[in-house]
Amino acid sequence: MTLVDEIKLLLQAPTMNARDVRTLLQVDHEEALKIARDMYESESGEERRALLRQLKPALVVHFRAQEKEIYDALLKFKDEGLQSIAYEGYVEHGVVDDLLEKLLKSRKTETDEWKAHAKVLLDFLERHLDNEARVYTALEEHFDDDERELLGRRFTAAKARLTMKLKAA
Repeated sequence: MTLVDEIKLLLQAPTMNARDVRTLLQVDHEEALKIARDMYESESGEERRALLRQLKPALVVHFRAQEKEIYDALLKFKDEGLQSIAYEGYVEHGVVDDLLEKLLKSRKTETDEWKAHAKVLLDFLERHLDNEARVYTALEEHFDDDERELLGRRFTAAKARLTMKLKAA
């Protein structure tokens, strides 16, 4: 995250309320980073596996809801910059999906190779979430308070639907 992006995010913070989609995204991001960091730092293969089983559905639900409600909203603008933010987000989510699958398929969670994949996942998530500052800025500049709250409600509803779908599967 550049210094300019960090300053913009700090200046936006007082205007963000609990129902603002940016706040909801930030809460999910902080939770995912904590789980990914704990998973990487754990010395127990069993604990790593348990944290991965917690991280994957949380990220999948978050990613799909964000794509449907936020990235698709940005794509509706005929603005190359906004569309670029959305398309890059889709690609980055796909990379994380692939890393999660690779970790899940490996049965040897105690190995250095598994830990290396977990480290790459953590680093990539941190980079992706730094890039999300651009999403927050786009939401601030192109959506008013009511629209961001509506996006927040839609994002929350999409997450709930996806969570139910995952539990039913």
